[in-house]
Amino acid sequence: MEDKIIADLKDSYGLTFNKITPVIGGLLNQKWKLSTEKGELLVKQYSIKRFRREQIERIESALQRQIILGKNGVSCPFLWQCEGRIIRWLDDETIYMVMDFCTGKTENADTITIPQMRSLGSTCAIMHRAFSQVPTPSVRNLPVFGGYTTALLWGNFNSCMTKYSPDAHVEYRKALLALEPILKQLNTDFFDKFPKGFAHEDFHSGNILFDVDCVSAVIDFDRNCYSYIWHDIGRAILSFALEGNKMNVKKVCAFLEGYLQYSALTLPNIADALRLSWCIETPWWIRSEFLGNCDETPKRFKDEMLWLTEHWFEIDSLICPK
Repeated sequence: MEDKIIADLKDSYGLTFNKITPVIGGLLNQKWKLSTEKGELLVKQYSIKRFRREQIERIESALQRQIILGKNGVSCPFLWQCEGRIIRWLDDETIYMVMDFCTGKTENADTITIPQMRSLGSTCAIMHRAFSQVPTPSVRNLPVFGGYTTALLWGNFNSCMTKYSPDAHVEYRKALLALEPILKQLNTDFFDKFPKGFAHEDFHSGNILFDVDCVSAVIDFDRNCYSYIWHDIGRAILSFALEGNKMNVKKVCAFLEGYLQYSALTLPNIADALRLSWCIETPWWIRSEFLGNCDETPKRFKDEMLWLTEHWFEIDSLICPK
């Protein structure tokens, strides 16, 4: 940790500490766990290689919404503020924030239990209910990332088909060609049926902490924005119920049971949420660099998109067995 951050933690927050432990995780950003007289805290320094100034400002707005969620019953880290701001700009290269350190462990599709899955569903519904209390923007633009319209999806597909060379990885060519039958039957009004509002937009296994049977905290609200709220549902089902090449229906139903404690949802809704996740995330993960050897995290996301591509026309029968 830079000396200037250590000095600012003392001057701006009155924090002194005797132990700093690096925390692994987070693309290019740096994190540290601090042991202080006010409890265990997490310091996150944002990467200027990853984020431009306007992106950091959007994150500040997202974190202000997280504060509202915390006040409305969502289990998420308490964010420390200084002069009404969450993110501290010490200079153009040193940008950081402070939050309470949340305990718990991450789970995945192989390790999560049915009670944890039920808790995940109820936590997701509580989060969406709390987000609904946040004033919506006057100009309700969907985020610029992802395929949020059929036109964007076709544009991404045509661009990829134009750019890939004849000697491209065979799996990449196969993955691209498999997208076309889905795009051809995707109506321009496909997105009209999905409810809009603020969503977490990064609701995957790395951002949810569990204790023995329950969710202990939802973390990393940096990407929350006005979007399609069912993307959170589809992303959670993919991260926690897709076991290899098979969807665990018991886990899907447990999530549904939990969600229904606070908000309406059906199994056909979840099937549509999975298709929505395909539309949004395919441009992120069906890319040449992820169809060869790549890190485990993008490989998991890529495999999920390939599974959805293969099973697009039978998703309802897979999660809604008669």
